[in-house]
Amino acid sequence: MKHKKEWDDTLNVGIGLIDNQHKIIFDLINDLGNASASHADKKVIDTLFDVIENYIFRHFEAEEKLIEHHELAAQHTLDHYALIKEFHKFRLSFRNRNNGGNAIHDVLDAWFIDHISRADIPLFASIAKGGSEQQQKIAIDEYPFEQKDRRRHKRIHQRKITDHAILATCYNTTTLKNKSATIVDISLGGLRLESSELYSIDDLLIVTCTIGRNFKMKEKVRVVNGQDNLYGAEFINLSPATEQFLIELYGSVHIRNF
Repeated sequence: MKHKKEWDDTLNVGIGLIDNQHKIIFDLINDLGNASASHADKKVIDTLFDVIENYIFRHFEAEEKLIEHHELAAQHTLDHYALIKEFHKFRLSFRNRNNGGNAIHDVLDAWFIDHISRADIPLFASIAKGGSEQQQKIAIDEYPFEQKDRRRHKRIHQRKITDHAILATCYNTTTLKNKSATIVDISLGGLRLESSELYSIDDLLIVTCTIGRNFKMKEKVRVVNGQDNLYGAEFINLSPATEQFLIELYGSVHIRNF
């Protein structure tokens, strides 16, 4: 039995490129639901999950480029981080419980449509009024996706990583102080820290932590931006061991998009 849901034009945001990408994601979710309902091979299901995941990364990058100068850009980017984590958790849940096609539609449709209705429509409605769609389309199409950290590394085996926040110690080489912090996102490019400590741009930190059950990391980073208690930092001379670990770790962060 096929599970086919039709696109609702009330979900259009008013910018053709973004609307078309939303429709493609909607169709991909339909394809995944149909494959699951037809009891397709798990390799097929995994491939469809990969296709959706990769396309979502590209779509989010397009949105973030378009809104990078908007006052709500930081919050919208954080919403994208949350959506990726929810998608990842659902994928793990689906794999463990082998949910049916209805579950895929119910969860992913709600996940995707809620974001469009709550965040995209109000935001892009204001952007659409500020310039021609053709100019905005060109700006996105010229964006060099391949040069950006794509947030799509392979997920390491579940036993090696937890869903909990990563507690870390940060030694500030400028103030010579040790302070605790929480790593809320991490990738080959850098990490995002939450800390009550006040850091300045270009502060050099030595970050020490344990990721998952047994990977111990000690790396030097440079603070590149900050907002409230959140800081983006880039790695300096990343060690081979950490690099290999992060290549396998799902998730990433656009450290310059705060």
